[in-house]
Amino acid sequence: MTTTRPRRRQPSREEKLHALAAESELALEAQILRLLALPMCERTHFLRVRLPFGGSCL
Repeated sequence: MTTTRPRRRQPSREEKLHALAAESELALEAQILRLLALPMCERTHFLRVRLPFGGSCL
């Protein structure tokens, strides 16, 4: 005797978009927490401006 599982309903477009937005929010929160765990000099590297003759400043 074989039993078949009931077919799952396909998620609608709105449900997919809602799930994607929730996942993006979680990813952003994880990125923020990961960057905040770093020392200040490592998490602000993107603010540095390179100067001529090898210098840099914030």
